[in-house]
Amino acid sequence: MNRRQFVTISSLGALGTLLLNCTESKKILLKKNYTIACLGDSITATQDGYVQLLQNYVDTNHKSLNIRFLNWGKSSETITGLTEKNHSGPRPYLFERLDGLLNSTHVDIILFCYGINCGIYGAPSPKLFDGYTIGIYSFLEKIKLKGTKAILLTPPPLALKAAPISPNSGQTDYGYTNPYPKYESEVLLKFCEIIKGVQHSNSLGAIDIHTPLLRHQETCYDQDPIHPNSAGHQLIMDTVVDHLTI
Repeated sequence: MNRRQFVTISSLGALGTLLLNCTESKKILLKKNYTIACLGDSITATQDGYVQLLQNYVDTNHKSLNIRFLNWGKSSETITGLTEKNHSGPRPYLFERLDGLLNSTHVDIILFCYGINCGIYGAPSPKLFDGYTIGIYSFLEKIKLKGTKAILLTPPPLALKAAPISPNSGQTDYGYTNPYPKYESEVLLKFCEIIKGVQHSNSLGAIDIHTPLLRHQETCYDQDPIHPNSAGHQLIMDTVVDHLTI
């Protein structure tokens, strides 16, 4: 089955509801006994990364609330179903496992963070941005059936200033080892705009982690421009917590 067939008709109809998102000053309330799943790619899946830091934070500061964070991250995953030519095998596609995750346990909120891989490090195009938008709304329509809400995180940046990548001589196909030179400014920033512009009944709002990570990239990244270091994960956690009422 073509990966695009996972997209629901209802999610396509929701594309017309792109409106200005709620203001950043609006806090998102977490309640007692909430289970929160963190869904994303390898940045989310990182052991002892921002997901574990969030759990440590609530356990230390709000233990009586009994809030549990689940790590549903998967390395290399996308919501667009795309894979660059020089990638070792097809990238995992969220919609090939989402039903199983949603059926495995009830969650109250999903913290959703996709984008760095979704453009497969190539040039921008309307088709690419439409595919990313469809992926977001398909996800929101899926969780609506379960009565689950989402908090959307912007994708993190490609931190080439902190960890430059030298172009591979003779390589014409862009990928994670040889990204399109303006992938950060022409693709990821557009993805951020899309996330911030989403309005859907099952979205509690968007949190911008891209801007602070980019601003502090020399501290938050080492030799890898894709994956934040421990300071970067701490900054993600702090940014998320700043937008919550616990």
